[in-house]
Amino acid sequence: MDLKEHWPEIKKTFKTCLASSKYCSVATVDTEGRPHITPIGFIFLKDNQTAYYFEEYTKTIPQNIKNNNNVCLMVANSGFSYWFKSLYKGRFVSAPGVRLYGKMGKRRKALPEEIEQYKNKIKSSRRFKGNKLLWQGLETVREIELTSFKPVKYPKMMEHLW
Repeated sequence: MDLKEHWPEIKKTFKTCLASSKYCSVATVDTEGRPHITPIGFIFLKDNQTAYYFEEYTKTIPQNIKNNNNVCLMVANSGFSYWFKSLYKGRFVSAPGVRLYGKMGKRRKALPEEIEQYKNKIKSSRRFKGNKLLWQGLETVREIELTSFKPVKYPKMMEHLW
C-alpha cells in the first residue's frame, strides 16, 4: 500500500486513535536486538509523510537509535463507544489502528507552531497541578521520516476499509 496515496486516511485514523488512547506506541530496538516500546503522548503527523514528537523525557529512544534508527509507530482506537458500535454492527465504522514505519531523524529545538500545537492539546487541563509538572517547558522535538504503513487488521469486520 502506498503511504502517500493513503496519507489523508492515515492522518485521520492516527488522530482518532490518539484521541482515544492518549498515546502512540513507539518501538525501537536496542543493541542486543531486543525491542523497546515507549508511549509518547505528543506526537504529530505532518502533511509531507513525516512526524515529530516531543523528546523531553524518553531516554531509551535516543540510546537505541544510535545503532539502529528504524522505528515503528502504532496507534489503536481504544474508545468504548467505538468498540461497542463496531461489535454491535459487526463491522468497524473506521480503521481500528495503523502502524507507521520509518527512520528517526535529528533532535532539534521545537518551532513556535509546534509548541503551540502541543499546548492546544493540553489546554483543557491547564489549571491542574499535574499539567504544569508534566508538560511545562517541552521544547525539544525529533523528526521521523515515514516510509511505509500497515493497517491494524481484524478479519471480516474491516473488509470494506483500506
